[in-house]
Amino acid sequence: MSAGLPDLSPLWLSLRSAALAVLLVVPLGFLAARQVSRWQGSRRAGADLLLLSPLVLPPTVLGFLLLQLLGRYGPVGSGLALLGLEIVFSWPATVLSSAVVAFPLLYRTLLAAFDQMDPSLEAVALSLGASPWRVQRVITLPLLMPGLLAGISLAYARALGEFGTTLMLAGNIPGRTQTLPLAIYAAVDGGDLALAWFWTVQVLILNGLCLLLVQGFQGRRLRRPPRALELAEPAAPVAAGAGAAGPIRRPAPFRLEVDLEQQRPGFQLQLRFSSSCPRLAILGASGAGKSLLLRALAGLERPDRGRLRLNGRLLFESQSRLDAPLQRRRIAMVVQHHALFPHLSVEQNVAFGLAGLERHQRQTRLRTQLEAMGLTALAARFPHQLSGGQQQRVALARALVIEPDLLLLDEPLSSQDAYRRRQLQQQMIEQLQRSGVPFLLVTHDIDEAYRMADDLLLLDGGRLIAHGPRQQVFQQPGSPAAARLTGCKNITRVELRSSGDLWAPAWGVALRRQRPWESGTTHVGLRANHLELRAAADPAEPGELNAWPCRVLEVNESALSVSVYVLALAAPGPPISPLQVEISARAWRRLAEAGTPLTLSIPETCLMPLRA
Repeated sequence: MSAGLPDLSPLWLSLRSAALAVLLVVPLGFLAARQVSRWQGSRRAGADLLLLSPLVLPPTVLGFLLLQLLGRYGPVGSGLALLGLEIVFSWPATVLSSAVVAFPLLYRTLLAAFDQMDPSLEAVALSLGASPWRVQRVITLPLLMPGLLAGISLAYARALGEFGTTLMLAGNIPGRTQTLPLAIYAAVDGGDLALAWFWTVQVLILNGLCLLLVQGFQGRRLRRPPRALELAEPAAPVAAGAGAAGPIRRPAPFRLEVDLEQQRPGFQLQLRFSSSCPRLAILGASGAGKSLLLRALAGLERPDRGRLRLNGRLLFESQSRLDAPLQRRRIAMVVQHHALFPHLSVEQNVAFGLAGLERHQRQTRLRTQLEAMGLTALAARFPHQLSGGQQQRVALARALVIEPDLLLLDEPLSSQDAYRRRQLQQQMIEQLQRSGVPFLLVTHDIDEAYRMADDLLLLDGGRLIAHGPRQQVFQQPGSPAAARLTGCKNITRVELRSSGDLWAPAWGVALRRQRPWESGTTHVGLRANHLELRAAADPAEPGELNAWPCRVLEVNESALSVSVYVLALAAPGPPISPLQVEISARAWRRLAEAGTPLTLSIPETCLMPLRA
């Protein structure tokens, strides 16, 4: 190396071309990572293989392919030549080479960031009336920022070190396309090791700085966002969103109409019902279609056919191809894991859906909701600083503050222990009653559905098998499947005899009642807590029709109740299956201490005729 500093053009060329390459790949990498993160299975694997190929292909092979594509006689280059443009062996070729090899690192880092982000956060934000752009700006980008910055640093480091692809596509022209790696190659080829070392040190320093940035960004945790984020934003009226300016008046009376079909591999959802009850609960086994119904109502799932209408407002209609976007449906959601925005405080979470209101209205409604939910003292905390019950209250407050036309509750208390769950149930009931917001609750807990809702919908295999007031559904479920969903433990097939009795072969008993049995009865259900056990010597109840000596097979005790499995010893046939009886622990201790034979009694009013 001659005395003094060498020509620094390779350094400036590298810095400029790498910076421009990264600017080019950031939007492309973001869009690609977002799309691939939504895919599963072979579709995702194929996209991943294609987008990561520049990372695994030899640089000379990649450069040769680009040369054949962009050269004067290539499919793209020939078209550019007609316009008087030529990329090969020019500075734009240097930028393009750097962008192609830097893209996979940025894409892969962003894909990992998308995979780590809870997908329900964006859905909940949209359900609060936020526009897609605002969701991207306030929720998605802040949560992805550490991964995005780490990906930019990695991509920049890779672009700085690119050699083979650049050499093939751009050449090694001093002052035009000669970047740092090419300058090192030229210095070694010319025998100037001092110059080669000089450029190598520059590359090591730059790459070291990039790697330090990567380490810092990957270990970074997002702290409190800028003060008064979104709360000080100028009011912007929203025509149909949840944050529309002025007081929101809920249409009355409430009316939900559902008629939809959705085909999935091995499963078909077919539902048709309407309800004017503002307190609905859906019961069904896993895979029955409960969550699919909620996703269709929210706008997260597009049904194959049908219509959805809320308070006379058409949300979806396949025939006219109308599909209202989620943010305009005025349907808020509280999901199982709450989906609080982790980088926003309690106050900012609750106020998120109020951005369209004037500042005074926004602050008044926010303050009122925080006080009603007992969250005022927690307003400055972040979600990770709250207990599970506190997070649930914040999620409910965030949904109620926008006064939606319908609130979807997707098993909101399933993560709580039994004691806390009962407390939170009562708090939720009180808040929902106070707000007057209609809700649709999905739960596996029968007691929770009965306690919180007035009407029940029972789903089985994608079909509605029962719908009506809760007492009616529990007392007259109508079918064996509906009886099981409502917690009936004793169900058996029966045969109608000429005497008018129902013979239950599995239990070995004939079931009698004063009025005739309904025609078409194929099964009978008996709730375990409706059956009675008494000492054989105790007097029978007046008018008792169904009582038999019994033998105890098994006893399962819990803290407050006891499940006793008994065989009815009645003529004319031997029993095959036991009956489950649930009684209080105190009553069972009294019977067990007496040590006398037992009698099983079934009150006539507790017999539930069912049709298969």
